[in-house]
Amino acid sequence: MIRFQRVAQTISLVIFLCLLYFAAYPVVEGLRVDLFLQMDPLVGVITPLTSRILEWYVVPALLVLVSALLLGRVFCGHVCPMGTTLDLWTGLVGRKKIGKQASSESSSAYRTWKYLFLAVIAAAAVGGVSLIHLGSPLSLITRFYGIVIHPLALLAGDLGFQQLLAVIPSGSLASLEYVQIPHRVFSTNAFIAAAFALLFYLAFITPRFWCRNLCPAGALMALFSFRPLLRRRVSESCTGCGRCARECPTGAIREDPTVAVHSECIVCLRCMELCPTSAISFGLQGAMTGDVAIAEPGRRALLLGVGTGLVSAGLMHTGIHQPRLQSAERSYVDPELIRPPGSMPEAEFLSRCIRCGECMKACPSNTLQPVWLKAGLEGVFSPILVPRIAACVVACNACGKVCPTGAIRNIPLQEKNHAKLGTAWVVRQNCLVWEQDKKCLVCDEICPYGAVACKPVPGLKNAAPFVDENKCLGCGWCETRCPVQGAAAIRVNIIGEVRLASGSYIQKAEEYGFKFREKKKEGGLSPGVFDFTEESRGKAESPVGAEDSQSELPPGFDLK
Repeated sequence: MIRFQRVAQTISLVIFLCLLYFAAYPVVEGLRVDLFLQMDPLVGVITPLTSRILEWYVVPALLVLVSALLLGRVFCGHVCPMGTTLDLWTGLVGRKKIGKQASSESSSAYRTWKYLFLAVIAAAAVGGVSLIHLGSPLSLITRFYGIVIHPLALLAGDLGFQQLLAVIPSGSLASLEYVQIPHRVFSTNAFIAAAFALLFYLAFITPRFWCRNLCPAGALMALFSFRPLLRRRVSESCTGCGRCARECPTGAIREDPTVAVHSECIVCLRCMELCPTSAISFGLQGAMTGDVAIAEPGRRALLLGVGTGLVSAGLMHTGIHQPRLQSAERSYVDPELIRPPGSMPEAEFLSRCIRCGECMKACPSNTLQPVWLKAGLEGVFSPILVPRIAACVVACNACGKVCPTGAIRNIPLQEKNHAKLGTAWVVRQNCLVWEQDKKCLVCDEICPYGAVACKPVPGLKNAAPFVDENKCLGCGWCETRCPVQGAAAIRVNIIGEVRLASGSYIQKAEEYGFKFREKKKEGGLSPGVFDFTEESRGKAESPVGAEDSQSELPPGFDLK
């Protein structure tokens, strides 16, 4: 007989994967691809606590918490993709034969870990630091499928397709011979895969080890489901065989099968289906005798968790990469820390970003990558733009559309194309023209904004590239296509970046005197992408004379 839980889990996982698949450019208007991420109770509670701002994205998570008051941890047992994935793994490989299944009493010491984890994350949030990416089950599982499974699936599909073309007669499928399946690459993918390999191993030893012992979202759900209306009941026909306790995936049933820890029950209904005397049922009325509400941690352990969270927040606040100014001096920022277009100012961005990887999955050029320590410990796994891999696509604003918490603002395309990411600069000792006097016009030709221009320079036979910082958006096309091996001869850094928590990027660009506009050329950008008045181009560029060599501007900048 097909179990109801398995049907619900299958439907939920299929919907989750479909939404993740459609989190891609172009994003379907009106499709809530971030719905599951917004349903995470940890996201709905911790993110507003960290950012000090309450917005509408918390509503799905609050509804899930309300459902816990009524139905217990149904979300954990029937909806959560993390739990479903762990159950799927256990179903495929089985579980280790270790004799008698651990009962609720014998495993109670471990299940307090999730409450300590929740205390650490909540205390850090009070201190203004988000550690949600370490424990949010929806963030973790989205990262797993988007950064690990999705690229592997594309690679396997491409290899399989190439093998298919190799064995079929030439010309029989001529229309498919030019089909290409794009590859995706991500940093940190091996680390994420190793972390999930550990979780799968723990699930092999103990079913749902993550859910019963480590998940802070599960701990939050448990606090709301200690006395649910829908609860397990045992009739007098129970023979005390203990089969339900042995088979319970979360160890919620005590050695006395008439007693259960409701806060640990995920309402999978397995005990009811296995009972040989049909003594077990789930109903909305009455409480059975001897039920247990919650396995709560000790006071010292709870204080340890809170203290650890506060100390962690303090350490990140005092680290060299911390984005919050504590004096008149500018905080240290890595020059290559280029955030996605429309990102909030750094402090607000880090307080909102849950490191789910949805923006990286949606990025059509694969330029968005999870960062390691470039943004400090607080910024681990957050997205940055890596222009050497690929450039930011001019006609795309998918990252803002799929962000579940508003860390990347969902702004119109015209606004996005005025959100300055940084400024390109020429590294003359790497440049083919400046260093070797070889002809190269790649950066001039590829720049979609006309910010790079090659000019005659005394002493060189070939025109050399210069960057107009008021025209450069920092998209990275020049760095991506630079033909120099290794480090590019023209690179983007965060000089001049504009990040707004609210307001118009177009107005800010006008205020700063930026001149972002469409480059008129054959096969160029789509009309209407930019809205500044087009100025005449093609004017003769004056040679760079001695007066330019004495300018105080860094090499590669030209404000004329």
